Amino acid sequence: EIAKFIDGKIDYVFVDSEKKIIDRHSVSTTPGNIQRAVSEIISKSILVSYKANDLTVDAADFFIAEYFSRDVANLGGKKTAIIGSGNIGSKISAKLVERGSDVSMFRRETTKLKRVVDYINDSKPKYTIAVASAAKSISEACESADIIIGLTNGVQVINQKEISLANKKPLIIDIGKGSISKQAVIFAHSNGIEVYRLSIESALEGMIITSISTHNIFTKKTGRSTHNGINLVSGSILALNNEFVVDNFKKPKIIYGLGNGEGDFERNPSQEMLIKLNALEKIAKDNKKNE
Repeated sequence: EIAKFIDGKIDYVFVDSEKKIIDRHSVSTTPGNIQRAVSEIISKSILVSYKANDLTVDAADFFIAEYFSRDVANLGGKKTAIIGSGNIGSKISAKLVERGSDVSMFRRETTKLKRVVDYINDSKPKYTIAVASAAKSISEACESADIIIGLTNGVQVINQKEISLANKKPLIIDIGKGSISKQAVIFAHSNGIEVYRLSIESALEGMIITSISTHNIFTKKTGRSTHNGINLVSGSILALNNEFVVDNFKKPKIIYGLGNGEGDFERNPSQEMLIKLNALEKIAKDNKKNE
């Protein structure tokens, strides 16, 4: 009903691409595909899909990096406790390990936790020293932690004891909306420790800008053309041999290089291509003048 009402009245419709249980009061637990349902209706506005979970992951990653931005080592050598290592917790853990933080992860399903830990350690960059590990308890994960992140979706599992076990004045973030008990929040505050709740405002803003930019580049600047016998390509298309990569195949203003047909630039262009390059530079210069 909402999609029908807004179609054509606004420029962009952003729809969550993850499958959901649409009616939580229904007997059925079959996930519904909201994106499919909306895309069948939207025809006048521009439809863009996004992943809500990734917004949370990116927001957490950037917030933590900003929090330690004045620390010369940033996250290097620090320990992070992730309490609730499901989809979001696992993704945040992988990012923090790559930033140099050792991550101690806890979840009740130990078999799944081990698989996640193994995946993070197997897929991290070659020279990353930091590792992910599986904690046997919440207390073990929080012991000597510089960062505590709760992701238990309303289940209060981080208490005064866990905060007491952490390093002095740890960064505490409640992403699960209720992972930290009220008593623990009061205890933290009385010891000069702020407890943060994650805001996705910056990640949402960035996602919107990136999505619209990607749409415009793909629909308006991705393609091939020929200008006076000079082959051009722009956008995300892999350039063929002897195709010049430019900013806009319709009206080039910037020349990035000559494609070699293998996803890279030709380092030693032929005399014929150099002549075409000179001609293309004149075209680009004229396009800039007439801007």
